[in-house]
Amino acid sequence: MTPEIIAEFNRCFPVLASQLSSKNVDRLLSVCTVVNVPAHHELFRECMEVDSLFLVLEGEMVATIEDAGNIVEVGHVKAGDWLGEVAVLSGEMLTSATVTTTTHCRALKVHWHEAEQLILHDEDISYVLLGQLIELLAERLKRSMAAGENI
Repeated sequence: MTPEIIAEFNRCFPVLASQLSSKNVDRLLSVCTVVNVPAHHELFRECMEVDSLFLVLEGEMVATIEDAGNIVEVGHVKAGDWLGEVAVLSGEMLTSATVTTTTHCRALKVHWHEAEQLILHDEDISYVLLGQLIELLAERLKRSMAAGENI
């Protein structure tokens, strides 16, 4: 991975980067591919099969679900956010929302097999990634409960 991408990862994911050694950041980024997604593009469609998770470096997206024929906005995605992690790490491999870019976006894409290999075979990386995922999911749950949504 280029020094520019490493610096951008460190800027967008400061907690994750600080918890990983520079060697482990390099190891994580070695299994990533940089993807560019144009504005107004559906990255995921609700209940679509997904085989990768994404670490967003740049841009903005909106997450929606269909509820009784209505499109309901359920979240905004920006640099520093993860996408597809629940589908990939749960093994379900189905998205829970439609995610559409509102601006041009760039992300690091990690294929599920590569993520699985890191989690199963690299204790230092798996400890940090899973810890970050738990914190992310807990924060989403708190926001959802504060908004009075049913889970």
